[in-house]
Amino acid sequence: MKIAIIGSGNAGQAHAFKFTQNGHTVSLIKTSHTLHEDSFHAIQEAGGIWCLDQTMKDEKSFQKIHLITRNMEEGLRGAELIVIMTQSLQHIELVDKIVPFLDKTTKMLLLIPGNLGSLFFYPKIKARSIILSEGESTPYDARISSPGVVTILYKNVRNALSFLPVSRKIEGMSIASKLVDTYRYTRNNIIESALHNPNLVVHTIGVIMSASRIEMMKGEFWMYKESFSPSIWHLIRELDAEKNRVIKLFKGEQISYLDACKFRNEIDLSKNSLDVFNNYAATGGPKGPVSLKTRYLYEDVLTGLCLLSSLAHWYEIATPVTDSLITIASALVNYDFRANARTMKDFGIEGVSKDEFVHFINS
Repeated sequence: MKIAIIGSGNAGQAHAFKFTQNGHTVSLIKTSHTLHEDSFHAIQEAGGIWCLDQTMKDEKSFQKIHLITRNMEEGLRGAELIVIMTQSLQHIELVDKIVPFLDKTTKMLLLIPGNLGSLFFYPKIKARSIILSEGESTPYDARISSPGVVTILYKNVRNALSFLPVSRKIEGMSIASKLVDTYRYTRNNIIESALHNPNLVVHTIGVIMSASRIEMMKGEFWMYKESFSPSIWHLIRELDAEKNRVIKLFKGEQISYLDACKFRNEIDLSKNSLDVFNNYAATGGPKGPVSLKTRYLYEDVLTGLCLLSSLAHWYEIATPVTDSLITIASALVNYDFRANARTMKDFGIEGVSKDEFVHFINS
């Protein structure tokens, strides 16, 4: 396929490399002038990306990328599939940057992570025959290790996607499955997919409850290895309970964080879920974050915890753990997450009833 990847950070560069390696024609589009500038200039100059792939016995190789650009019109031209791998905070501003350049070749937009970002795009493309899809986590976990070089740390065993409309999920999955062999599973709807995003749980609690250690370690903090003690798992189970009560209201499948982690990371689903997490932490979990100025808060509280809270409050359901975490996160960094959060009001559905919305996302 001809694919456009929007976002040239860790995920964008890693997946541009792997999708090209798998035989696709990839355009990689950078949308900002802040993060990863040195690496973007390096891959532009080289015309491609070097990758150290730890899933392939530390094989290091180079892939020439079809197009590396900041020009949205040029990058989207002829793309059958558009994969949005920016931080989900950018979704709303990307709508007006992307939609004018969609053409008849575009079959699907895939947002990873989704966090209900498809609801921003839907009103602008509903008259077209374009499928919207949301992912929870990327197929590959990767980090830019030096300018022009990305290191792939881990490959998920399974990845699930949701689709809007749900009625086109078979067609949508047939497109996504061409990217990587882990795309074989679907969620019931986009709410289920958004709330099963692992970062909503593990990033937020991992950072909030380890704030002092993150600041003291000055870059030598390993969240997956250090943050999750028995008492923290008690907290995660309470957050899971709130999350799953909301998922049930929207006709989704209730899954604990640990079981969802096992689903993504372990071939043998009979294994103990906590053992699977601990193995991932020991062998695949990346270092970091290096400070509290991290997307683990500024993305995952805003578009994760705050979104969960907004969905729950729409149904007048109490979420004391979720709301407490938002309050503590705001106090830690002196930033009002609630005032800047992604909530149901952002999607322009004030006049839509709960029953109508539930029907919409499940149809």
